[in-house]
Amino acid sequence: MNHKINKKRKRGAMLTERYVVTVFGINTQYYTDEFIAYLWEESADDEYNNSSIYVTALIDARTLVCGKNRGCDLGDTAYVISCLRNPIDTPDSEDYWDAFRRIILSIRVKLDNPAMTVTIQNADYYFFLKES
Repeated sequence: MNHKINKKRKRGAMLTERYVVTVFGINTQYYTDEFIAYLWEESADDEYNNSSIYVTALIDARTLVCGKNRGCDLGDTAYVISCLRNPIDTPDSEDYWDAFRRIILSIRVKLDNPAMTVTIQNADYYFFLKES
């Protein structure tokens, strides 16, 4: 089967948002990649139990360059956590934002309040079901 997406026509795309939180300045000797994923899953499970909204995440450890010569001492690792609202699962973007916000605030407390940034981007959402 041919699964091309016609980039000139966006018919069939759903409009949604991508939420990205970047976590800086944590001790990566203590807070490992696996531990960050564990914290996200624990907080997302708690949120799901309270609101029926599950916030799936992709978590990447990235190299941080912030300018030591200008006084930046956030370390050399940042965690970039990306989440995309599935408009079928969660039609209301405000409900999703509230769930996402509660999760990141929960994680922030568990990580001893590190520096964080949040970005929200509009996105066209396509998906393909698994074929047997």
